[in-house]
Parts: sequence; C-alpha cells; structure tokens
Amino acid sequence: MKLETLYLINRLAAAEARFRAGEFLAPAVAGGRVAVRVAGVVCRYAAPKQFRGWGVFRPDGQRAKLVRHATLAERQRYLDVFPRRPMVLVRPAGLDWLGWPAHQADARFGPPALVPVRLAEDVQPFDHVEARFDGVQAWFDRPDDRSDPAAAAYFRDALREMTAPEQVHRPRLTLEDRTVYHFAFDARREALRDKTEDRLRDALTHAGAELRGYVERDDGYRVDFAVGGQRHVSVVNKADLTVQLAGICLDGADRHFDLSSLVGVLREADDVLRIGDGGMAEETYWQIHPPR
Repeated sequence: MKLETLYLINRLAAAEARFRAGEFLAPAVAGGRVAVRVAGVVCRYAAPKQFRGWGVFRPDGQRAKLVRHATLAERQRYLDVFPRRPMVLVRPAGLDWLGWPAHQADARFGPPALVPVRLAEDVQPFDHVEARFDGVQAWFDRPDDRSDPAAAAYFRDALREMTAPEQVHRPRLTLEDRTVYHFAFDARREALRDKTEDRLRDALTHAGAELRGYVERDDGYRVDFAVGGQRHVSVVNKADLTVQLAGICLDGADRHFDLSSLVGVLREADDVLRIGDGGMAEETYWQIHPPR
C-alpha cells in the first residue's frame, strides 16, 4: 500500500476517533438519519425514533444519541453554511411541507419541482419562506419578510372557496404564485373528491348497493350505482344526501328519501318508469308530478 494512501487512512481514522469522542449538531426527523461531515467524508447515523427537530448528538455505534436540544443560535450557525432557497409552501406532507421554488429560473438547485421543506414552524399554505439546501434536503430557516402576506391570505381565501385557478386575479401575481395555487387547488379538489366518494360509498354499501361513480353538480351529486346488478342513476343533495331525483317515477315524492333509503325502494321496484338517463325527461316528470 502506498505511503500516501496509508497516511490518508490513518488521518481519517484519527479524525473519526476524535469525532466519536465529541458531539455534533444536526437537524433530525423522527426515524430518519442525521448526517455529519468528518474529514471531508459524510457519515450518517440513525436518528432517535421519537425525536424531531434540532439537536446536539453524540455518536453511539451506528446511532446518534441525543444529548440536548440545540439553541437558536446554534441552529442559525448551522443553516448559515448553506445557500438560501426561497420557497412558496403548497400544503402539508405528513409532518413536513411541500414547497415550490419562489424563483423557478434559479438553476442552482436543478429543475423546479415540489420539494419537502423540513422542520417548518408556524407556517400556512402559500407562505413565502427561506429554506437552506444542504445538497439533499431543504431545511426551513425563516419566513421570507420580502414577500407580501396579503397575497398568501388572498390565495388561502380563494382555496377555501375553491375558486378555479383561471378565476384567480390579483395585481402582481407571479408565475410561481399561480403554479403553487394550481398545485394546492388540485390537491384539495382530489381530497374533497376522495371524501365525497367515501361518503357515497358508505351510504350505498350500508343499504347493500354498489357505487360505480358520480358526477358533481352545483348543489348535488349525480350518483351511478347498482342494486342487485341493476344500474340506477339518482341525484342527491350535497349536504345530507337527500334525493333530488330518484331516477324512477315516485309520483313527486323523491325528496322523502335519502340515498340509503332509496336503495330499498329500488330493490322492490319492478317494471318502473325511469326518469332521466334515457327515460322520461326530468322537466316532463316534474310537470306531471310536482315535488311534494
């Protein structure tokens, strides 16, 4: 073995021995790994299972043993080593947040993408923050005081009302702002759809029917389902799933039922007149049988 190589190995071993006798500062997520650079080599240790935050650790075999919580000054010194990466927060992702680069043209961090922002504190969707990028992870540093907090509040109100992205208008909105709103809008729409689907499926399954799909209307859902293998299409209210249109002739008494109780009526129905979905037009049905 060359003397130069042997020297480097001995030097690394000595540095590691000194390191293992000391302590190091690092951010940690529960059940993850903490990293530290020793003589130019990145060493990774298993983080404490229940600890999440900024800590001072001591190496213990392949694990990092928590000695104490880091101070704010220690945390800031750690973060100041890494480049700033301004981000716009989109939504929570587990205990972290997903963020989008506030300046998509900044090529230092690669192509723009949704990135987990770790250990974010006291934040809300659409907040602009400063993160620090260590080459692998983006760690929350602080709110970006150069941003306009009124813009974030505007987007939160728009999302609460489920305002379509193309209808969002405000002076000085950036491409990044609009991109973030698109992501947040799509995520919330999907979450609401999943919740609605579970709700409709539960109501039908409880009555022995099978959900096949649904379409959202302004004030209701057009529900496609099967009872005993027979397909039915009904329209129900969003609020309480009471029936707006049963899909069969009930002499105008449609609103006396909800989705679950309607299944029992359909199961007993035989050779009935269908309303809508290829049967009698809804308008004609209500003219003959006004709601009662």
